[in-house]
Amino acid sequence: MKCSRAFCLAFILLAVPAVTLAQASKPEDRAEDHAMLRALLAKGAEALNSRNFDAIAPSLDPNFTIITVDNQKHVGLDAFKKYYASLFDGPSAIFSKIEAHVTADDLTHFVDPSTGITYGTSEETYHFKDGDVRTMRTRWSAVSKKEGGAWKLVTVHFSTNVLDNPVLDAAKSLTKKIAAAAAVIGLAVGVLLMFLLRRRPST
Repeated sequence: MKCSRAFCLAFILLAVPAVTLAQASKPEDRAEDHAMLRALLAKGAEALNSRNFDAIAPSLDPNFTIITVDNQKHVGLDAFKKYYASLFDGPSAIFSKIEAHVTADDLTHFVDPSTGITYGTSEETYHFKDGDVRTMRTRWSAVSKKEGGAWKLVTVHFSTNVLDNPVLDAAKSLTKKIAAAAAVIGLAVGVLLMFLLRRRPST
């Protein structure tokens, strides 16, 4: 009888914390946090599509870090803004527009009261400067932390399928087109110079 009572007592001591933890982790208990995180996700997507990153700056951790699909790590918003601008402007720019539609796989998983991890996918459409348009599906993960009642993004990581990457294929094709155009222009300039040199009067 004593053994039976001891077993029941041990079971209760183990079961009560487990039940309490399960109740504490119910999604409805953190409905406000989930709503705030969904709004943060929408704000991040809008910043990518509009290229207006100043609007989301207050919602980023001071050491915000993002790893992009081309495997580059950018620490701080200014570093990422410079990188993102280079995709559209400058000598190496290949895009005229990028549209991203992000979706979370599930509700944010809270590892502690002030830290959450979210996983999801992004359907992205890339408009190239030569008129080509390619769509690619990427995966992402994001870590957020709560400070002063507001959630802030700490890090975001994008990844893509290297074995099936239509955007990479298009980028390679565009690079070849640019190289071919440069070769044609170079050849034309060379021919023109030779023609002009031959026409110079001899002294």
